[in-house]
Amino acid sequence: MGPNRRLARNLLSESRAYGYTLSVWGGGGLLLSRVGTPSALEVFAYVGGGVAAFGVLALGVFGHLSIVPDEDRKTRATPLVHVVATLGNLLISYLLLFVFHGGAAYLIIGVQTTFTYNVLLLFEGHVAEWAS
Repeated sequence: MGPNRRLARNLLSESRAYGYTLSVWGGGGLLLSRVGTPSALEVFAYVGGGVAAFGVLALGVFGHLSIVPDEDRKTRATPLVHVVATLGNLLISYLLLFVFHGGAAYLIIGVQTTFTYNVLLLFEGHVAEWAS
C-alpha cells in the first residue's frame, strides 16, 4: 500500500478518533498553561486552524472533492473535514457561555458538545449524499 493510500485510510479513520481528540485537548492545555486564557477569537482561531489543516491534508491526498475509500463506493471528501459539525458546535458552546456559568457550564457544554456534534455530523452526511 502506497503512502497516499495509507494516509487516506488514516484520515478516514481519524476523522472521529479518540486519539486525535486527546491531541487537540493536549495542545490546548499546553497553550493555556503557557499563554493563558484565550479570547473567544483565539479559541475560534485555534479550532479553525485545526479544521483548515485537516482540510488541506484531505484535499492534498485526494486531490479533489471526491474520494474512493474502496473500489465500490464513492464518498465526498468535504464531510470528512467536518467544518459544520466542528465550527457550528464551537459557536453554540460559545453562545451558551453567555447563559451558563461555573459548574453548570461544564455540564451543559459537555452534554451539548457530544449531542450537537453528532447531530451536525448527520446533517453533513445527509448533505454529502444529496450532493452526490
